[in-house]
Amino acid sequence: MRVTQNILFGNFMRDVNINRAEMGKIQSDLSSGKRVRIPSHDPVSFERSRIISEDIRKQEQYQSNISNGLRQSRLAQQTLEATIDRLIDIKQIVTHGASDSSTGSVRENMAEEVAGIRESLVHALNLNYGDRYLFAGTNSGEPPFEMDDNEPGGVANHSNGNPPQLLVADKTRVDLSITGEELTDTGAGDLFEIIENIEEALINNDTEQIGLQLEDIDTAIDHVVTLTSRLANSINRMEYLFEQYESSKIARHSDISELVDTDYARAFSDLQRTQVAFESAMAVHTKMFGNTLLNYL
Repeated sequence: MRVTQNILFGNFMRDVNINRAEMGKIQSDLSSGKRVRIPSHDPVSFERSRIISEDIRKQEQYQSNISNGLRQSRLAQQTLEATIDRLIDIKQIVTHGASDSSTGSVRENMAEEVAGIRESLVHALNLNYGDRYLFAGTNSGEPPFEMDDNEPGGVANHSNGNPPQLLVADKTRVDLSITGEELTDTGAGDLFEIIENIEEALINNDTEQIGLQLEDIDTAIDHVVTLTSRLANSINRMEYLFEQYESSKIARHSDISELVDTDYARAFSDLQRTQVAFESAMAVHTKMFGNTLLNYL
């Protein structure tokens, strides 16, 4: 086949254009920091990066849920711990009240103190976060407890037995708090009834009856301690999941980077190689196409 000047020039222009296109792609990769920006650059990597990005967004939403849930659960935990402290105060009052050294007037003062503790517990357990009452169960739009002399223990309970829950992973929910119904349902009876019985025994100056209340208040304390421990387990679980998501996000961002981000070391190396090829082609062009028939005459 006869190799004409036109064929040589055509081959030269094709190679130069390939080099220019490659240099343009490398320069764009370097300036944008992305090797894959549109599906046509690498369909498989682009699609995989989109899937991983969606997973990251979902995990970030779960993290947001957990952060909000942790704030509520920790508030509920603090309230339960304070409730335990108040019940221990009542136990100390009962212990002193059962002593023969206490007089009737002293026991009346103790009864007033117990009544004050009962009222403070009602106020504390009506804890709310935003528009949600944390101990009301799923009936979170209204305070769970209300002072009412017509109700057992002098306190009306408007909560239910369904704890508020939080979605922390696919098909996984965690209890945010303890319900008021479960909190007051101790092994010795209703929590507020136990407190009212102690108050009445003190008012009646009945040392025998006061002494009998020690077992009930101990049962109530153990009950609240158990519920507080259960809530603490939920908090630990949420904290663990939050940390898991944080570690997973770092790994997934790294995976996305490997799929679509520019490898700068390799890109600079490729750019230098392409520039050398381009400059060599231009030098050859000058040498070859500078020659004409006149050079040989």
